[in-house]
Amino acid sequence: MIYVTDTHPLVFHVTGKPRKLGRRAASIFRDVDRGRATIVIPITVLEEIMRLMEKGVVQLPRPFVPWVREISLSTNYLIQPYTVDVLLEAANLPQIKDPCDRLVVATARLFEYQLITRDQAIKDLNLIETIWD
Repeated sequence: MIYVTDTHPLVFHVTGKPRKLGRRAASIFRDVDRGRATIVIPITVLEEIMRLMEKGVVQLPRPFVPWVREISLSTNYLIQPYTVDVLLEAANLPQIKDPCDRLVVATARLFEYQLITRDQAIKDLNLIETIWD
């Protein structure tokens, strides 16, 4: 299976905080690490993590640049660039006010993948199938 991740689940996973993940979300990340599933990471998620690290809000086990380079070489984690198709899908989602959330949801909708998120505002819109608990 292939999934799209929001920022917070990826941060919880890479910082070794699996208890903060929902049961199903944690299971998916374990499957990805075992090569049984794939997670798409929208580039905006990585940008948000970069900004959070710069502010000292998030501390990854490795510096940002080598961590992103490592992910980019992975076959189980795929970085999705910001493309015209993602932009056009995001244009259909004016009800999502947060620009990062809008691009994350647009990516999931564009590829018709489930989104790993606990963000209740995203869930309440019913625009995409979400996974958490």
